[in-house]
Amino acid sequence: MKSTICPNCGNIVFTPYKLKGLKWDKSKESKNLYNSIDIGLTDQGHQGTKEWFYALRGERLGPVSRHELLDLYKSEKVFLTTKVWKSGMSEWADISQTDLIDLSSEPPPLKAEDINNTLVWILAFTPILGTLLEYIISGAIGAASGSLWFITLVLNTILCVNDKRKLKKAGYNTKAMLFWAIFLVPVYLFRRAHLLKQKNVYAIVWCITFVIMTFTPTWVSGITGIVDPSSVDLVKDGTLNSYPNKTVSQMVDNYFLNSKWEAFVADDRNTYINVTGEITYQGENTQVLMQFKLNNDDSFELYALEFNDVPQDMTTYTVLMNSMYDE
Repeated sequence: MKSTICPNCGNIVFTPYKLKGLKWDKSKESKNLYNSIDIGLTDQGHQGTKEWFYALRGERLGPVSRHELLDLYKSEKVFLTTKVWKSGMSEWADISQTDLIDLSSEPPPLKAEDINNTLVWILAFTPILGTLLEYIISGAIGAASGSLWFITLVLNTILCVNDKRKLKKAGYNTKAMLFWAIFLVPVYLFRRAHLLKQKNVYAIVWCITFVIMTFTPTWVSGITGIVDPSSVDLVKDGTLNSYPNKTVSQMVDNYFLNSKWEAFVADDRNTYINVTGEITYQGENTQVLMQFKLNNDDSFELYALEFNDVPQDMTTYTVLMNSMYDE
């Protein structure tokens, strides 16, 4: 006789020696029975008590179990700032204010004071930085800065997306902020401040700098000496009051040889446009400099006239302009 454990019931049984080669197999029915029991126990343990309610898009949803709510958080369908409630709580609270996050295997998000805000402060001044880049690049390639408006937009987006990634690495759920990071920077900054429970200072700074650069773009020229090349086009395509039928560019091109245009900001913070070239004056080749001054209302006026570096009076100016206009 030999003892053997029955695979179906688990009891010890004795078999004759001649049956020692007999194989015991589980029946298909028993396998299915055990599997269904295991699955049922697993599902029941995972679901737990459905006692949690949560608010999403203005609706009260639930009840769900703690594990289900944590799964929603991991799948970025609810966030640390999502309001939750269960029986025994006096009022709704953020997920971050409950012990729900303790069910996660990951550590809680870093505290706001432990996150370096250098990047977001650079972002706060991006309207100024972007405009500076526009002016520098436009000056280098000779294009109007207005045509390079996308530089500031791209800079804002790059900084926002990188800041969002930084917050995600710090443990914050930022999926809902991606849209704002790309399309509406101030909204992103305000939501960021709310997420980290910080003051809205950097968001307000961004709004202020944006307004400044929108309504006073000449401020950049004043502090940097960099002139928007479109200032030259303003004079080229403009006309003088006494000579309305020809643009300044047409008059210069028809009369000057080797004409050159240059814009600069002087010490008085005003923008000036210099036009230089060669003309024949009193039978001699003469180097001419005409200088125009831009006004704050986008108008301009002739400010100075020189022949061979010698300032000329109004009479000479009138004679020259009449000749240029009649050419």
